[in-house]
Amino acid sequence: MWEVKNNNLQMAEGDFGVKLPFRIKGFELAAGDSVKFVIKSVLNGTEILSKTYDSFSENSFDLELTESESERLPVGNYVYRLDAYQAGNYLCNLIPSASFKVVDKA
Repeated sequence: MWEVKNNNLQMAEGDFGVKLPFRIKGFELAAGDSVKFVIKSVLNGTEILSKTYDSFSENSFDLELTESESERLPVGNYVYRLDAYQAGNYLCNLIPSASFKVVDKA
């Protein structure tokens, strides 16, 4: 279960395999571009998870966690960022910092 409010994300503990479409606005993705999605414990904290996407459709990609990735995210509050790369080189920050919350399930 994903919940999205502005750029802030929330998921239920243990969820995996559910796609969350990310549509990039204000920046046109081209061949050779990639985006890197990074979850950290806190702003400027330890990186917990990093995923790179390089296949896009209509300037969007699907965020999807595997079971092992989901297991690395116990209930709690985190932050994430989304960066753009061109030919493997950092280009710009698309989302500098937003909340990523994992909630307990009943």
